[in-house]
Amino acid sequence: MNIRYITWEEFNEALDRFPNPICDSFYPIPRGGMVLAVALSHKFSKPIVDRPTKMSILVDDIADSGKTLQNIRLRYPYPAYVLARRYTCKQNAITSVIEIDNDDWLVFPWENKQKAKEDYESYISRK
Repeated sequence: MNIRYITWEEFNEALDRFPNPICDSFYPIPRGGMVLAVALSHKFSKPIVDRPTKMSILVDDIADSGKTLQNIRLRYPYPAYVLARRYTCKQNAITSVIEIDNDDWLVFPWENKQKAKEDYESYISRK
């Protein structure tokens, strides 16, 4: 497992690959989905909501194991847009533009690099 740093350039290129959504709004899953939701909101001229409607799309930075989306979907069973989806995620109705076929630890450009490295090291020590 390595650390992979996603750059702002990669983020913007990935953002361009999202298809035009059939929705009325974006609901960011706190905290990871907030930056992507803002970018999607600007790109598609759809609002961000603090409570999803039946026509909202859930937004998160990564679908890793899929547990976060699984838990959110117990209450809000809606489709999702995620920047990155790991091969281990078994959730359906997810649109992602970066597929991850390894166990690399992703660090997104809005994350604090030092804190992300500490989180990675803590995770590795528990494995």
